[in-house]
Amino acid sequence: MHLSECYRLLGVPRNATLDDIKVAYRRLARKYHPDVNQNDPTASDKFRLVQEAYKMLKDSDQQDLSKDLFTSSTSAKNAERSQTVSVPPPQASTPNKPPQPQPKIKIEVKQVNNPIDPINSDPELKLKLDMLRRVQDLLKQKKYVVAIAVVEGMSERFPNSPEVIHWKAVTYHRWSSELILARKLREAEIYLNKAMVTDPKNRELIFEVKRDLQRVQNLKNASQ
Repeated sequence: MHLSECYRLLGVPRNATLDDIKVAYRRLARKYHPDVNQNDPTASDKFRLVQEAYKMLKDSDQQDLSKDLFTSSTSAKNAERSQTVSVPPPQASTPNKPPQPQPKIKIEVKQVNNPIDPINSDPELKLKLDMLRRVQDLLKQKKYVVAIAVVEGMSERFPNSPEVIHWKAVTYHRWSSELILARKLREAEIYLNKAMVTDPKNRELIFEVKRDLQRVQNLKNASQ
């Protein structure tokens, strides 16, 4: 996920401070927390997106701060080495001169006001979440062939989306489980391998896929 997308997800400008980012994150985290959105199957995906965006912006801010501290320290040392101290000559006293007024300091108070929902206001992101909801509904209805068609179409449009990759692998795995029950072992093996290739970093899914592959092999050996 790029930093520009992180700012867009949290609904803050690129010059937002870390405090602004924290306020936006807490507001969206409360809104999309799965515990308060049990009837929304996409709430966990929205919550995970918000968490990922906040983590990336926080890490980026810490890296920028370290660079600024290093630059400031280096500049101060260089200036200290090359600086020549000079004492200005004493000024003539002017007892009758009135004191000069001090310049006024203007303090700008920045108010964070973000009434717009950044997730629902993004057409592409909203489309992706709506399609993911449809895939999950199809899986609940055990319409696996249709779910596979939908999620494969999504992977063409959102090839680098971790949510799409995750649900594509899950859909392949769910369908393979049905094929095993129907004793269509060759097809089941094909979709199990597809699930493994689709999301190889998902350790929990890979564990279940390998277990089912062993189950398929045992069934093959028993039928011979």
